[in-house]
Amino acid sequence: MSDWKRKKYRTLRHLPGKIGRRYTEKYELHGTSWRFLDALDFTAGMVSIDLGANIGEYSQLLARRAQKVYAFEPDPWALEQLRKNTAHLGNVEIVEAAAGTCEGSVNLYRHPEFADDPIMNSQSSSVVSNKYNISHEDSFEVPQVDVLKFLRDLDQNIGVLKVDIEGAEVDLFEKLFDDADLLSRIKYIFAETHETKIPGHEPRVAALKARAEKIKSPVIDLTWH
Repeated sequence: MSDWKRKKYRTLRHLPGKIGRRYTEKYELHGTSWRFLDALDFTAGMVSIDLGANIGEYSQLLARRAQKVYAFEPDPWALEQLRKNTAHLGNVEIVEAAAGTCEGSVNLYRHPEFADDPIMNSQSSSVVSNKYNISHEDSFEVPQVDVLKFLRDLDQNIGVLKVDIEGAEVDLFEKLFDDADLLSRIKYIFAETHETKIPGHEPRVAALKARAEKIKSPVIDLTWH
């Protein structure tokens, strides 16, 4: 897909109604790896989880095949867009919270230039306080859900677990990889890691990738995106 066409689709997907949804589909399908699309087909009819849903690009994509999608998002601005973008989907349930490894409240930090381009910069919002591209001056408290407890309480097999939580994925995976029973209920994991933006995360992510290579099930892609 050419850069100009991707930019065109990226802009037009924010139009209202059917036109916006049509260009959202074009943008997502052209910008998504074949491995992710295959996973959606292989897990059709199962429950999927979107951790770090942002404005709902992948929640909408997951919803085309999943029986139900749980979309986690803590940022109020992104939540408003997520609700609008998934309002037509009866199988998307929004969880208005950060995805973590314990219940409670945490500070959410935004990109220092969030207001200049919230569509782009909301993707950098993080609960990790020493992430490079966030501002301590623009932080506020949000609820956090213990994702491992959420998955255990859900007590269903998970088709696709998509994780893009701006650095918080390291703590999550270190605990999840130790839980063989919970891992056995997940078919695919796709995650973006952010180790270059967080001091001390590079060796931890390298260790996680080494562990992931030895895990036969689920299929784990920590190099997604």
